[in-house]
Amino acid sequence: MTSRCVAFSALLVTACGGPGDSPAHRYIEAIASAEVPASQSQSLVLLEGGIACVTETYWHRIVCTDPRGQSLAFGAEGEGPGEFLFPEVVLRAPEGMIGVLDTDLQRLSLFTETGDFVTATANLPTGFRGSERKAVGETLVGSYRDPLRNRSLIFAEIELATGHVLRERTFPLEKNVVDCSTPSAPTPSATNRRLSSGYSGSDQSLLFVACHGEFLVWYADRNDAEPAAIVRSTYVERYPSDRDVASVLGILEAEPWIATSEEEVRATPKVWYGPRLVDDRARFWAVSHWEWVEEVIPRTSYIDMFDLTSGGPRYALTLEVKDKAIGMDVLNDTLAVLVERDVGNIIPERRVDWYDVSTVTVGERQVPN
Repeated sequence: MTSRCVAFSALLVTACGGPGDSPAHRYIEAIASAEVPASQSQSLVLLEGGIACVTETYWHRIVCTDPRGQSLAFGAEGEGPGEFLFPEVVLRAPEGMIGVLDTDLQRLSLFTETGDFVTATANLPTGFRGSERKAVGETLVGSYRDPLRNRSLIFAEIELATGHVLRERTFPLEKNVVDCSTPSAPTPSATNRRLSSGYSGSDQSLLFVACHGEFLVWYADRNDAEPAAIVRSTYVERYPSDRDVASVLGILEAEPWIATSEEEVRATPKVWYGPRLVDDRARFWAVSHWEWVEEVIPRTSYIDMFDLTSGGPRYALTLEVKDKAIGMDVLNDTLAVLVERDVGNIIPERRVDWYDVSTVTVGERQVPN
């Protein structure tokens, strides 16, 4: 299959490429690692001092751990101040506070870095979900499905103090912006998928991942009518391994109503997936490994990094890290990665690995011996 870039009339820069070899990459070792509890959420946030906080949904609390292994936990089950029903997302909030978004309560709670409850906002839009949510200054940005508008994905900027929607908009259908070579399931939601779950920087820019990672669609200003750049990512068309196929067929045996053959599974390219973020230094980070089957835990993951320049996203390098990356955050010169590690048990081990990325440069793309 082939791919081509489709540009809008206002497009400033379009960088196209074709499937080929994987980009060169640099393997880096973690400077610290700590085990964290199991959770139904893959959210992770870095605080000053390298403290990494994750959610522990089974016990309705937040666990924060520093690179030395010292940890702090706070929260409890309930609907009162400082309590949670489903603490799905943890994020950096203004003045060094920790924000916790409870999607069952539709409430954002703020805590000090020592876990003391400060305040809560309870008027968030119904259905405000997704791991792209991020506190930018005094606002929270993200997407939600509006049941009154045919469940369209709505991009919203919300005032942290009150939960009021300051501004919102919908973005174009993906098929009207780019021409995907990666197949989607033949469902109305896939066929009419909009650009959604955008990643915001500290400015007004907004970056969308389209076609399962095949393209990056960049709005220099989130209020612009058309994107400023559409850039082909490092996407490489890959197909399921025998291990992948066996896992998929095992899942399908339990769901006989899904009419998919082994030949179809083998012929369907894997898609680019994984946690993504834009950091405060205008860099876009995205896990781009293709081991999408939950039962398969790869030994390494790949993180692509792009510089967000005035002309749009520019590929810089790819880092290789240990284990299956399921969450991550970047603050200053520190990268923290939430991973699943195969330790021979039925349930994989969860850890946070810390990396020093201060010396990572565009010129260093090789795996050391």
